[in-house]
Amino acid sequence: MSFDAFSDVNYLAVLVAALAYFALGAIWYIPPVMGTTWQKAGGIEVQDGQGPNPILFIGTYVAYFAAGLATALLAVGTGTDTAAEGIVLGLIVGVGYAFTAAAVTALYDRKPQPMVWWLVNGIFNVIGLVVVALIISVWR
Repeated sequence: MSFDAFSDVNYLAVLVAALAYFALGAIWYIPPVMGTTWQKAGGIEVQDGQGPNPILFIGTYVAYFAAGLATALLAVGTGTDTAAEGIVLGLIVGVGYAFTAAAVTALYDRKPQPMVWWLVNGIFNVIGLVVVALIISVWR
């Protein structure tokens, strides 16, 4: 693969895929879904009326865009252009990088419930990257 692969990327697909990843996170981390479990596992206490700094959302979207771009480059390099191939690519990237990185982070972050912390974050990222790879692969 060379830098020429950047010209073969569908950047609109990457933007949309990053937005889908972001939307999935907005749902995944609300209290009724996994938010309360995530907070308890991480020892995070949120006061009533307290919300996150809006800059966190910008940083999160930028990170998801970078993950989408990397996934798109892998899709170009591997010729991934069907839904089935996109799911496989998403699983490889999700499990191979995100799930394992979440495991290592959970080992060292000293969270109250590291195994739960790992699973909540790791599973979210695997699902998110499958969605990203699926969108990018079928929209090439």
